[in-house]
Amino acid sequence: MRDQKVLIVEDDPLTAETYAEYLARAGAFEVAHTSATARDALAFLALRLRRTGAFGVDMILLDMNLPDGHGLDVLGQLRSAGFTGGVLAMTADTELETIRRSIALGVVQYLVKPFGYQQFAERVRSFRELSVEIEGQGRVDGQEEVDRAFALVRATGPTDLPKGLTEATLNAVVEVLQAADAPRSAGEVGTWVGTSRVTARRYLEYLYRAGMVERSPRYGTPGRPENEYRWNPARRSHPAH
Repeated sequence: MRDQKVLIVEDDPLTAETYAEYLARAGAFEVAHTSATARDALAFLALRLRRTGAFGVDMILLDMNLPDGHGLDVLGQLRSAGFTGGVLAMTADTELETIRRSIALGVVQYLVKPFGYQQFAERVRSFRELSVEIEGQGRVDGQEEVDRAFALVRATGPTDLPKGLTEATLNAVVEVLQAADAPRSAGEVGTWVGTSRVTARRYLEYLYRAGMVERSPRYGTPGRPENEYRWNPARRSHPAH
């Protein structure tokens, strides 16, 4: 997949430069333009749309407090014009009304300043993985696939595990899958981590719902059919991290 093109909307030059450095470090991103004002951001995208028939931007890193307007006013105009790309808010604004409006306008991540590279990278990579997951598909197979797509947006930062699951065992399951050279069944994973097949399957299904592993039926084995699981190579960390 091609690098994702990113528009940075940030009035502080040093902060904008830091975002560009973070994107280069995260990999698979290209800064299409940097705007310090709402007017410049709208003008840049309007020009791209007029010349090419497309906005030409996959993701916008959006500050809220711009010198000539609010970031959400910019986003509102873009949505009205048909922009469907991802928007990640990166702001010191923690007003609940701003957060509510952000959700209503389709902001996929809301990162409160100050933050470091790790938090930044988790958010932009999460959106990229979502883009890869849904690219070119006319429809999904059902609710599980919908849940997986939304999990790619939600699964960043610390996450509470379902009742009965522990982070230590989850880490062990993840390590087994990451080291495996072939898909593994719940029984095989349970043997390696020292749990029952039923317990291992709970962890594997949790990881599958979070979009961390791929699941497929195992054919050619006697008895009841079973699933096998493979670590999703697009994922770099699991949801408890």
